[in-house]
Amino acid sequence: MALAAAAALTSGCGSSPPTTPAATPAAPPARTYSVSGTVTDLTGALPIASAQVLATDGPDRGRSVSTDSTGRYTFDGLVAGPTTLRALARNYAAADAALAIPTELRADFRLPGIVPPPGAPLRCDATLWSHMHDVQRIKMVRACQTVTGTIASVHSSDDGDVDMQLTLDAPFAGLLNATNIANLNGNLQIEAICQVPVHADVPDAQRTCAGFTGTVPIPAVGTRVQVTGVYVLDSDHGWMELHPISVLTLAP
Repeated sequence: MALAAAAALTSGCGSSPPTTPAATPAAPPARTYSVSGTVTDLTGALPIASAQVLATDGPDRGRSVSTDSTGRYTFDGLVAGPTTLRALARNYAAADAALAIPTELRADFRLPGIVPPPGAPLRCDATLWSHMHDVQRIKMVRACQTVTGTIASVHSSDDGDVDMQLTLDAPFAGLLNATNIANLNGNLQIEAICQVPVHADVPDAQRTCAGFTGTVPIPAVGTRVQVTGVYVLDSDHGWMELHPISVLTLAP
């Protein structure tokens, strides 16, 4: 019995206590940065309060901040890398700033006002037609048409145009066809041509936009506008458009 007890004692002394696996250290949070700046009118003299500054690409895409009463903003928590910020304000055209964070931590915006020049006639610029590409699919219905409505969507296309959908005011609803109603949510397509860089895979547009950049102001979604352009049928898509548009101002 003494030997058994000694063996048990020896066995107990030699055993190791159970070990708890070491916790994996948490990864340190990614470092973030702040971008600040101002949003003003085109002259730089008038600050724009409550303007939205929106990240349109990169890891922070979709996040936004607003300017204060002095037109200033600070956009905190931005991840390092290339990003584009867009300033949006009612009654003003949008503007973009491309930044390399953290090398560039300031972005100031000057926004053109969308206002009709006093007494300016609303005419279609006939010279724009020469900068249209793939015109075979565009069937002119009326050489110049003016409409009013509210901007429903805005996006840039590979061919250099900025495509917008316009929810027409009631007096102009007759300009829509069945395809506008079925495929464009009842909106009219309007296109400002040669406004953004043309992609390399659209050589025809590279040729027709060469040496020319459109200057139509591009408004924020929700802005009520008056638009003048060529009223056409896009035979590829089957819907009606103002394409190209010559004048875009705030609706009276």
